[in-house]
Amino acid sequence: MAKRSRKGSRMSVKKRGGRWHFDFMIRRLRYRGTLAEARTKQDAKDAEAAIRREVYEGVYGKPKGEGSFIEYAEQVFLPWSKANKRSWKTDAINVEVLKQYFEGKSFREITPMAIEKFKKLRLQEPTRGKGQRSVASVNRNLSCLSKIFSLAIRDGEANSNPCRQVKKYDEHNERNRYLLAEEEDRLFAALTGRRAHLRPIVEVAVNTGMRRGEILGMRWSWIDLARGYIHIPSSLSKSGKGRTVPMNQTVREVLLMLGGGRTSTELVFGSPKTDGPLTDIKHGFSAACVEAGLENFHFHDLRHTAATRLADVGADPFVIAEVLGHADLRMTKRYTHATDQRKREALEQIAQYGKKAGKVDSSQQNCHKIVTMETRKVG
Repeated sequence: MAKRSRKGSRMSVKKRGGRWHFDFMIRRLRYRGTLAEARTKQDAKDAEAAIRREVYEGVYGKPKGEGSFIEYAEQVFLPWSKANKRSWKTDAINVEVLKQYFEGKSFREITPMAIEKFKKLRLQEPTRGKGQRSVASVNRNLSCLSKIFSLAIRDGEANSNPCRQVKKYDEHNERNRYLLAEEEDRLFAALTGRRAHLRPIVEVAVNTGMRRGEILGMRWSWIDLARGYIHIPSSLSKSGKGRTVPMNQTVREVLLMLGGGRTSTELVFGSPKTDGPLTDIKHGFSAACVEAGLENFHFHDLRHTAATRLADVGADPFVIAEVLGHADLRMTKRYTHATDQRKREALEQIAQYGKKAGKVDSSQQNCHKIVTMETRKVG
């Protein structure tokens, strides 16, 4: 006859073959297994009580999150990122940042509160140039942290993602800076002498909307001068999808001036010193902007310039999205809004409309009065 407790329920811990086992039911579900670490009956009871508590809390059988966060990030996440993402180098940088704050911690120890503390400290930490760190930079760190947790949940290393309870910073960093006609003239005037090799790059950027990486990595094999197209492969496109950009007359003339494919290198914009790829144009371009008096202007704003001009000439948003390689039309909408000049012209038309409306023929005014009086008499 089986032993029963004072309440009449069957004992849930038993020793069989030199090892302690548990066996109980909660909500009509049976739980049983071996208590490998138990040496005495009291050890077995304590272990069984802990398991019951996990069952009631809904965490029994789920990952404990006791594995090392950094070890997983370096040994699992980064190899996965390198195999699946073109931006894996950015992930590697983010992991180094996370390592400074979460070295030696398990997944379970990285709580929402710990992430909030990291977020605040990271924002206060100055950049290498001793400048103010941007909220966008901190948000990229948080995105990487969240992705590591998501992958760990998939692999059974973590139970939940605490990043979901931490709000990212509002960035409010959408730029609408673009070149005005007179600014373009000043910029090209500064792209002479030792900066002359940058002029054709800028001309292509303004007339195609291509990204800097796409332009500097452009090969002659991508270019079809006969049909007037530039084919950007998926390997270099940010969206991961290849696209075709038509070339206008300006771009055609630039490419023909550069040799039209009859050069010693496959690169369209190779280094004038090494014939290899251009590794840095930032300093030369920034110096040209300073000389031209362009404030708060970046190379990427040339892409904004192309998009804004497409919108100004009435290009359809879908066409602009195709040219720029946008995966989402929401990215294109900001370019379809009227520019300051078009707003000014529209408001001037309103002013003229008001003036014209005020000049009503006096005879019409008298007729209006007569009809009104007659109507009143009849009424």
